[in-house]
Amino acid sequence: MRDKENYIYECNQYNEPAWGCSMAKTQNKPHLTNFIKQNYIWILMIITMSCIHLLYMYLIGARKQDVVYAAVLDAILLLITVFVGFLRYSIKVKALSNALKRPVEEQSQLFEPTDDVEQLYTRLLENQSIARSESESSAAVRQSCMRDYYSMWVHQIKTPISAMKLLLEAEREELGMLMCDEEQSQCRIADMNGGNISAAGLNIVGLNDATKQQAAFKELSDNVASFEDELFRIEEYVSMALQYQRVSNTENDFVLEKVSLDGVIRDTIKKYAKTMIRRHIGINYSGTKKQVYTDEKWLAFILEQILSNAIKYTPQGYVTIETAEEKDRFFITIKDTGIGIKAEDLPRVFEKGYTGYNGHADKKATGIGLYLCRQMADKLGHTIRMESELGKGTKVWIGFDLDYADTRD
Repeated sequence: MRDKENYIYECNQYNEPAWGCSMAKTQNKPHLTNFIKQNYIWILMIITMSCIHLLYMYLIGARKQDVVYAAVLDAILLLITVFVGFLRYSIKVKALSNALKRPVEEQSQLFEPTDDVEQLYTRLLENQSIARSESESSAAVRQSCMRDYYSMWVHQIKTPISAMKLLLEAEREELGMLMCDEEQSQCRIADMNGGNISAAGLNIVGLNDATKQQAAFKELSDNVASFEDELFRIEEYVSMALQYQRVSNTENDFVLEKVSLDGVIRDTIKKYAKTMIRRHIGINYSGTKKQVYTDEKWLAFILEQILSNAIKYTPQGYVTIETAEEKDRFFITIKDTGIGIKAEDLPRVFEKGYTGYNGHADKKATGIGLYLCRQMADKLGHTIRMESELGKGTKVWIGFDLDYADTRD
């Protein structure tokens, strides 16, 4: 049992497939029975020749003592032949077994082929290795081109998004000026820049009744706010697409350092402040005064995804951000008072593309955000887990190793 466990550990250490490990295990030690099975024809031929030799000596009238000597000599020759063959077989099996224990890149040809069959096998393996290398190289080039394309696409689409945000800010400022003018009964809408407000489908010019004007301004303000929400959602999806194509190649993108949690959390809250205000969602957060070793950019991404989901699935109520400690882990907890998650969906929320009941009802979930959170948490050495009760809310735990966390106040 111990040998089996050790061997499984060796296979897992070098990411060998299970079937490869099983095959290597069976061939780890050379067995005489395996050798005999592979060479039984030659052994039978030698035994047959020995029997014919002894029969011939008997038929020609050789002495019984000579026949016995001949039988012993044939048996010795047979044993020597089997021993030499088994020795060569053992050397090859042990060499191949030792090679399987090393990483693939360190494996090399251990011995020259000794016959035509081995030469053909060697050529076949070399051809397959070359074909596989070319295929992997081609796939890597295509993947790199695809990443570059998506990266370029994301950066290009951010430009019109930024332009629309500026236009919305200008629209809101102009709307505020018009409301001030309306209060002074001096509203002049005809002089507005390009008639942007009229593009919302409201013709305010000519409205003399103050109540109607206020209603129109309120409706227009709500439309602008809704447009801002949708634009913010688009920006989130674009950012998620960029992070998704980066997640498989983050080793060179990590900057591990001591990071203040309060700074990252406050920046995240600030990013979603307008959305929380419009949705009338409160935030309970009093600061942590803690520092952890992590990558600030990717930790911010994880917090943004969790807070975004908390806001999305909380029609009313509040979100609470706190800290906790359990054994050797330090945690940030993000708890909401939203709709919660069904028990059957909870084990799969971190799976790629899984949206569950809430995602189907929302019809805007992608099933990528939490998947990326789990992937990045694993890469950073953090943990993430979720607990939820339908109709009462959800709580997410982001854990850090206490050995790499400064939890002093």
